[in-house]
Amino acid sequence: MSNLDWPNRHEWHAVFTIQLGELIDSGVFDWANPIIDWKNAAYNDEQYTRFCAYFNERFEYREISVIPPREWFKLLHRKMVYEIMPVYREIYKALDNGFNPLADKDQYYKERAISSDYPETLLSANADYITTGIDKEGQIIEINTNYAEAMSRATQIHSVDEMIGDKLECLFIGLYTANTNGF
Repeated sequence: MSNLDWPNRHEWHAVFTIQLGELIDSGVFDWANPIIDWKNAAYNDEQYTRFCAYFNERFEYREISVIPPREWFKLLHRKMVYEIMPVYREIYKALDNGFNPLADKDQYYKERAISSDYPETLLSANADYITTGIDKEGQIIEINTNYAEAMSRATQIHSVDEMIGDKLECLFIGLYTANTNGF
């Protein structure tokens, strides 16, 4: 048995309030709890499940900022449903629709080529006549070929789950320990 295997259970040593992991272990914190559940606000089921697991792992040893826990649960729910997901749901949607954060340029173009011979067809109510016409519409996405610059930019991009987690930092106490000088 290695030192990492012992003890086989978590030990919770909260300094000020309660650690999230202790609430999880005791069954008090459960994403299925109606007070916490934000599934209807999530982008999709896969995003909801992935973020809940990420949240539990990221904040397991952090202390909640408000007690009793029920009040903290309400704060978490409010932030997820009304403040965070209305914005971040659109970011998930853009990524699903092919948005590339590493693209340098995104150009949209629209073009119309028409010619006019007799007999003509009325194009619009303002007396524009055409015989034939072609409408073109498209988008050109250019990706930077300067790999050093692209890699630098890529390392500054965070996952959407991480950005949401960063928004929830305020729900936890920022101190990990308290030290009182006894001299």
